[in-house]
Amino acid sequence: MSKTLSYYVAFGILLLLIALPFYYFYYQRYYIHEIDEYLLGQKDEVCKKGLNTLRVDEIPLWNKFNIDKKILPDDGQTETSRFVTSECYDEHEKENISCRILYSRIKIEGKDYILSIHLSIYEAKKIIQFGTVLHLIFFSILLIGFVIITHLLYKKLWRPFYQTLSEIRRFNIRNSEIPVFHANNVREFSQLNKAVEILIANSVQAYKIQKEFTENASHEMQTPLAVFQSKLDIMLQQQDLSESQMQIIQSLYEATSRLTRMNKNLLLLAKIDNLQFLDTQDLNVVEILDNLLPFLLEQAEANHITTTIKTGNKSLMIQANRTLLESLVNNLITNAIKHNAPNGNLSVELEQNKLVVCNTGTGKSLNRKMLFHRFGQMNEKVKGSGLGLAIVKQICVQYGWDIAYDYENGMHRFTVVFG
Repeated sequence: MSKTLSYYVAFGILLLLIALPFYYFYYQRYYIHEIDEYLLGQKDEVCKKGLNTLRVDEIPLWNKFNIDKKILPDDGQTETSRFVTSECYDEHEKENISCRILYSRIKIEGKDYILSIHLSIYEAKKIIQFGTVLHLIFFSILLIGFVIITHLLYKKLWRPFYQTLSEIRRFNIRNSEIPVFHANNVREFSQLNKAVEILIANSVQAYKIQKEFTENASHEMQTPLAVFQSKLDIMLQQQDLSESQMQIIQSLYEATSRLTRMNKNLLLLAKIDNLQFLDTQDLNVVEILDNLLPFLLEQAEANHITTTIKTGNKSLMIQANRTLLESLVNNLITNAIKHNAPNGNLSVELEQNKLVVCNTGTGKSLNRKMLFHRFGQMNEKVKGSGLGLAIVKQICVQYGWDIAYDYENGMHRFTVVFG
């Protein structure tokens, strides 16, 4: 049931709850008014027919033969007529029942008396209560029927929309498959399907062009970069180079190395986006760490970084592609080394199903919005491609792993939770 329909149902129930008391009290007051008119008519009839010739000493006998009418002593009533709802004893029912009583001032032989006329309203109240219950049942049936019919019509009318919505949710631009929408007789939904088809087709085409450009650019750049770097290697081995020439060539060599790494990272990201690492196997994260840590720890020692390794688990098996898992571990630890403080600390912990990498660094938390974006440089002093954490994030997205960043006690903490 939609929210709009739920609001209508709630509004209908509210109206029903308000209408029932109003219905009950309105008809009760209306019936009481009619009874009061009837009692006044009875009083006029009694006064015309019987009280003109009645003597004071005949009052007890008159009261005896009139069950619903009594002549009572004057109690000081100031009103000409007074109506009261009270309990009266019923001879037939042998119990007290609700009655409407009229007390009217009369004169018998010049003396003041009170004429009492009562009429049972017990049956009337039962009828009103019964009518109220019927009113509740009738309108409840109408409300339930309205909800059921509206819900069925709602589902039927909006079925094409939800079919379109379901196809859009299943759509994955990486598969490059344009969804096929069901034909329907609703003109507006047909126009919506046509517009969505055009939008998706344009998006798929743009994605293919971007993907092909990234792949081709990365592949085409590899060869000239390799040639350029090899030529620089040869030039660096020349003996007759001056110090200024050596510095220029060294600067070019470093820039070329950085460009080569960036090209490789872009190519890796393109392959991940294009789902080219679909083959998976059972991998032991502890084994991957043991293979990669010696080389990474050498880099840390070269930068005078104190390292702490804690692998409480002897085995943590996950299903993944070996190349991607190695890339994730390598990028996380390399990032922690590059962006560490001088003579800083680095810790790598494997606890249960979590890989935690901590390092000292800048004295403030990093920009979380840009942290995992491509080319999101967090430290301008450290040269890098700005793609390491983007690769880590993309790998986690592909396998449904969670990655989180925290900053506490001067330590930057990256946590990967393997699902």
